[in-house]
Order: sequence, then structure tokens, then C-alpha cells
Amino acid sequence: MDENKMHYRLSIHHDGERVDRAIAFFSGLSRSKVSDLISRKVIFRNGIPVKKGSELARAGDEIVMPNPLSEVTQEIEPDPTIEYEVVYEDKSFIIINKPSGLVVHPGSGVPSGTLVNGLAARFPDLKTIGDPSRLGLVHRLDKGTSGLLIVARTEKALANLKSQMKTRKIRRQYFAIVADHIESDKGVVDAPLGRDPRNPLKRAVIQSGKYARTHYEVEKRASAPFKVSMLVCQLETGRTHQIRVHLSAIGHPVLGDELYGRRSEFNIENRLSLHAQMITFSHPETDTEVVMESPLPMNLMELKGSFS
Repeated sequence: MDENKMHYRLSIHHDGERVDRAIAFFSGLSRSKVSDLISRKVIFRNGIPVKKGSELARAGDEIVMPNPLSEVTQEIEPDPTIEYEVVYEDKSFIIINKPSGLVVHPGSGVPSGTLVNGLAARFPDLKTIGDPSRLGLVHRLDKGTSGLLIVARTEKALANLKSQMKTRKIRRQYFAIVADHIESDKGVVDAPLGRDPRNPLKRAVIQSGKYARTHYEVEKRASAPFKVSMLVCQLETGRTHQIRVHLSAIGHPVLGDELYGRRSEFNIENRLSLHAQMITFSHPETDTEVVMESPLPMNLMELKGSFS
């Protein structure tokens, strides 16, 4: 199947709905972006271009459209207004402390206003490192997740750090607040992850998915104003949305997770309660151990303190 195309068969839940609403729902794109794609005649329903967003969807309709996950920005526009913290930098790499709510790189209907646009403004030399739309990024964090990210400054460092990531030599620790009390004080979620067949923007535990393991340990349990568990999580692998999917799969979604959790009950501070608080790896030039830590941001610290 062409990875540049998204295929989706509409369910009974979309029957009789405006087709642009249905497409916006499963694609994650804004209605205006969907309207733009319809006007360009690149969205097909049952092999025929959709002419108007007001057309009514029918259960069983097959939608084929450009995959927003494969969108690549041809040129990154530098944006000095993007706010982020540089925790450390040397000639080989930069450590970024990303705030919650900031998208890491363009794509999925977000053409600008990302961390990468901010990096292009502050570190213009990154434009020559790796993928021109990624500017040396070694890994990613979800939009709602705050915390530490590594950005390589040379091709040699990028290759070295990506190799460490692939061989699981980069260790990452996260803090999370999740719904309800987890019974065991520590545990491992060992479940393969792949693209959710019902929603291409989501990941799910599926038998044919890629190997994924998340270790967790309970730091604290609280019962007021409702039951939560505060966890320290270690990633053994680094799949997309891994912690969020694994914790949701065992019945303890991350607070504020509108994709995998219970939106109305848990979106207290309008942020995902997940923070990349520590990262450990070998320096790509000296091979010495590098350990970086990031304290909880104020909004997450306040949320943590609101439970007892």
C-alpha cells in the first residue's frame, strides 16, 4: 500500500454525516485543511473525487487521500518566536527542554510553528544535518509531552546517536500521572504496537505490531480529588505514543490524554501529564556518559501537588 496515501472505510458512525466532518475526524486535519484538499480534487470517495464537503457520507464509503503523516515541508521557515529552552549545547549536539503543546516538526497538517522552525532560527547550521525537515532531530516527543530532546549538530553525531537509539543504549525516563490506582508497585507492559486499523493517527496493541516494552514504578498514589497514580516510566523501546498506549491498554490512561484517555474527566490543566525528565547516553565524540535531567514544569508540578 502506498504510504503517501491514506485509506479509510467509513463506519456506521459516519453514516449521514457531512463528508468533510468525517474526513477531519479520522485524518486529524482541520476542516479548512480538508476543504483545501477537496478543492484540489485529491480526496476520493469510492474512486471519485469529492466535489463538496457538504456531501453526505455513507457507511462503507472508501476514502483515499494524501496521508498527512507523510507530508514533508520542502523548506523550513525559521521562526524566532518559538519558545523552548536549551539545556545544554556543544559542538556535537544540543539538548532541548520542550514545553507541552509544542509540535516537534512540520507534518500532519501542521506546516509551521514547530520546534524545528524555532531551531532553524537559532541554529541555522542545522539545515545541513540529516533530513532537511528534521534538522538533526535524534528522536521525537508528542505535542502534549514536555521534556528532553536530543538534536545532533553534525552528521557524525547524528549517525552515532541514532545508532545508540536503535540499539537501546539511550535510556529515557518519564514522569506520568495516570488514572486510578495501579495495584502493583512496579511492572512491565510488554505488548507489540502498530498503527490502529480503525484510526491511522492512533497506535494500538496489535499482534502484528513492533516489539515494545515499558517499565513503570509507582512513585505515589493519591485519592483526592479522584484516584491517580504517579509513575516513573522507563522506555526499553521507543515506539510512537508508546507510554500512552501501553498505560491506556492496562486501564490507566495518562491524565489529559484526549487520544487514548477519557477526555472530559481528566483534561484538568489542558496538558498531557507526561514529562521526559531524564535522558542518558554516550557522548558521540568522547564516549563519556551524558546524563541530563529536567525538573517538572510548573503546570505539571501544580497538578501533581493538587492530589493527596
